[in-house]
Amino acid sequence: MRPELRKELDIPKISYLPIGTNVLIFRLEGEEKTKGGIIVPDVHKEVKSRGILLAAGLEARDVLADGLIEIGDEVCFAHWAGRDRKSGEREAGTAGQSILECKVADVLGSVDALERVKNYDIKYVTDAEGNGCRVYMKKGK
Repeated sequence: MRPELRKELDIPKISYLPIGTNVLIFRLEGEEKTKGGIIVPDVHKEVKSRGILLAAGLEARDVLADGLIEIGDEVCFAHWAGRDRKSGEREAGTAGQSILECKVADVLGSVDALERVKNYDIKYVTDAEGNGCRVYMKKGK
């Protein structure tokens, strides 16, 4: 993850690495103001289904690699996915920071992978027994 992104969004450090198909996502906050300039109170802020992927278990990394998703990407996830854990110091009048614990199956896609996929070709490769799989190859190789 880019250090400037961690500082800009005030992303807390994680205290553990998830196992298996579990992932940790830093949930991005809802809008502070409406288009008309009205300040939205914390109680009424929309809960976003987007966040920054912080960590993934080994099985989850295999699934994410199939979609060219990497740690540090902005990801979209199911609205009712997992459970939120509060972290960091809470200040008066704020909801605190939220880390989402969920399964990799709840990750719907990545904003960053959409750009990344433009540099890859997808090829179908078979072995001598006729077993096949998809392989991502960088363009020009």
